[in-house]
Amino acid sequence: MSNTEFDRKPSDKAKTGAPLLACYDDLEASCAYGWSMLARGVKDRKSAFHTPSIATIAANGSPTMRTVVLRGCETDAKTLRFHTDRRSGKIAELQKNPLAAMHFYDAGAKIQLRLAVRLEMLSGDAFDAAWEATRPMSRECYQVTQSPGSVIENPAQVQFDAAASQDGEMHFVPVAAHVLRMEWLYLAARGHRRAMFDFENGTQNWLVP
Repeated sequence: MSNTEFDRKPSDKAKTGAPLLACYDDLEASCAYGWSMLARGVKDRKSAFHTPSIATIAANGSPTMRTVVLRGCETDAKTLRFHTDRRSGKIAELQKNPLAAMHFYDAGAKIQLRLAVRLEMLSGDAFDAAWEATRPMSRECYQVTQSPGSVIENPAQVQFDAAASQDGEMHFVPVAAHVLRMEWLYLAARGHRRAMFDFENGTQNWLVP
């Protein structure tokens, strides 16, 4: 259930349903509201936007999807960040095709965001900052000696080696998701609102829901 607080305006008494968001008929405000939900998703573990789905393209051309944890949001730069193991399938996939899609849905708020993104493995200062901010518990995930997805006979065969993996740092990689387009969908009893924000071309348009 969503814990997001909303700036709402009263709906027409003749209509049914929950009060409408103030951005209901405002394109720019809808875009800003979407970004505010993404920013909150980084900070609030209870937010539905904290764990989005991301789809990349496998070598055989088929899509592959998984859940990631949202770790960063730079609204002005239109960039999100998540962390992963550099040995994982998604890294091999983004190296061949950096274009991907991300999906966010808050059932309580009845808001869906579909993002077209370009993925980039971060290095240098950006890598160092992300690693320093990673908690000891999270670092354990990257201390596993086998690559993610490796076949094992039973779960007890998963092995950890902090020393050999430099506390997990050698397997850790932060990934930036540069948002190219954002599709906004707000489900409301009065009438749904759908819009497309194209950040590459600087356009925004309402869409038929």
